[in-house]
Amino acid sequence: MKKKIIFVLLLLTLVLVMAASAEATVASKPINVDYVDIKLFVNGNAITLQPDEEPFIYNGRTFVPIRFVSEALGQSVEWLDWIKAVKITGGNSASLAEKDKEIQALKSEIASLKSQLADCKENEDDEDSDLSELEDQLKSDYDYLEDVEIDDISLSGDEDEVDVQIDVDLGEYDSEWEDLSDSDIEDWLEDLVGDIQDEFSDDTEVTGEINDIDSDDVLVKFSKDGDDDLDVTFKDDDYRNSDDDEDADDVIDSLEDDAYDVGGIEFEVTLTYDGDDTVTAKFTAVDDDAASDWDDLSDSRIESDVTDICEQIVSAFDDDADISLDTVIVKFYDEDSHALKSFTYDADYEELN
Repeated sequence: MKKKIIFVLLLLTLVLVMAASAEATVASKPINVDYVDIKLFVNGNAITLQPDEEPFIYNGRTFVPIRFVSEALGQSVEWLDWIKAVKITGGNSASLAEKDKEIQALKSEIASLKSQLADCKENEDDEDSDLSELEDQLKSDYDYLEDVEIDDISLSGDEDEVDVQIDVDLGEYDSEWEDLSDSDIEDWLEDLVGDIQDEFSDDTEVTGEINDIDSDDVLVKFSKDGDDDLDVTFKDDDYRNSDDDEDADDVIDSLEDDAYDVGGIEFEVTLTYDGDDTVTAKFTAVDDDAASDWDDLSDSRIESDVTDICEQIVSAFDDDADISLDTVIVKFYDEDSHALKSFTYDADYEELN
């Protein structure tokens, strides 16, 4: 920048000297100059010149239009005709220093951001390496779930959240999978998730699935958020009877062995559990003339006895199978399987609809 100012001052001095000479002696004479296609660069940028602005060389010195050069450097040029002088005005040094300070600050910020980016890339590479090493270790330590071979274990994410995809092939291990209990799967997953959190942090959130590569079905979904208990959802009803299903079957067998009474009319029951917190109960009268006796009962008596039966069913599933029913659908028939009446019991509100 100092060179630019010195250059402008030299030009100004040259003009003033020429003006002074002209003031002292008004004369003209032809001179020989050299045009050698001189190019101008201002702040590194090539400047386009008009034909009448072309620089030339005279007596070993290069002459350029002072207005053109000054304006290219951000200076303003004014011709003072009354004294035959050129006035050049430019930015002050304080302004230039401030701009230079801003430029240096920006350069420093860019350098800092580049350093942060490099650190992030390095950390990301380290996390990928950690996940890859942990994958290999898990594949070695958890290659079998009881008698079911684990086809693959893959991890993705970071130390805060890890997603686990576990593949099995039920095309080859369908009978072995069918023999598994819920606790077999839960215990195996508990150990695997524990090893993942041991590698990263007790606060690491782990989610995942066990998938059958033969059918592309999701068999089990699981998640554990930090210190919370492992949550396991079984979706393999088509491949295995879960512990809940076995417990539900035991409850159904027990309930179907009982006798039920509505207003003195005896019924036997057939129960169906849909696996989705709903039970359908079909009650068939044992006594003759059930239809006639049913018609003689008041609505309040029927609803009271039916409510008691539904509460008994809900309680049995809850106590003996740890299954919380939402709905019990009850249908009553006479001894000839003619419909008498149907009800829907809402377990949450403990009422018939």
